[in-house]
Amino acid sequence: MVLNFKKIPYETEWVEYPDLAPKLKALGVPPNPPGAFADYSCPTIRLPDGTCIMDSIPIAEKLETMHPEPSLHLDNTLWKQASETCDALIRSAGADFMVSIVDDILGERASKWFAEDRHKRFGMSLYELQEKVGGEKAWPATEEVLSKLKALLTTHKQDEGPFMLGSKPCYGDLIAAGLLEGCRKMDAKKAEKMVNFDGSFEKLLVACKPWLERDT
Repeated sequence: MVLNFKKIPYETEWVEYPDLAPKLKALGVPPNPPGAFADYSCPTIRLPDGTCIMDSIPIAEKLETMHPEPSLHLDNTLWKQASETCDALIRSAGADFMVSIVDDILGERASKWFAEDRHKRFGMSLYELQEKVGGEKAWPATEEVLSKLKALLTTHKQDEGPFMLGSKPCYGDLIAAGLLEGCRKMDAKKAEKMVNFDGSFEKLLVACKPWLERDT
C-alpha cells in the first residue's frame, strides 16, 4: 500500500506459505529478530540494487528515505499506535479470519501448511480455536480494540478530513485501512461488523481507495 501511496512502480511475485522461508533464505534475507511470530514473513521487497527488506514497518521506513514525497509523516507517533492497535485487533478477532484463510483463500497445499503450522503454535486446530475464542466470544475484546482505533481516527484531527490528522494522510492511516480492507477480503461479512462499528472507519477506507485498488 505504501508503494501505491508513493506511486512507486513495482512488480509482485506471489510466494506460497510453504515456500516463503526457503525463498527468502535463498535471497540472503536475514531472519526476523528473536521473539518474532516467524523467522520469515511477508511482505518482503527487493530494491533495484538487490537489497531485500522484510516486514511492513522496515519497508515503509526505507521507502520514506528513498522517496520522501508524499510523506508518510513517520515523525509522529500515530503509526506506532496504529500498529499496536491493529496487532491487538488481529489477536482479538484472528481466530475467525484464520479459518476463512484456510477454507476460502489458500490453495490446497498452502492451506494444509497453514493449518498445521497454526495447530503447532496454538496447540489445537483452527476450528477448535474458533470454537474456543471466536465468534461472539471474541466481540467484547474486539469492540474494545475498535474503540481505540476510533480514538486514533477522531481525536488528533487538525481539520474535518477523513484521516487521523484530518485532510493529511499518514502511515497510521495506511496501517489501519490496510488491515480493515484485508479483513474484508478474508471474510466480508465478519469484517463489515468491524467497519460498521464507527463511521470513521468507512470514511477512511473510501479516502484510501486509490491506494487499495491495486493489491497484486
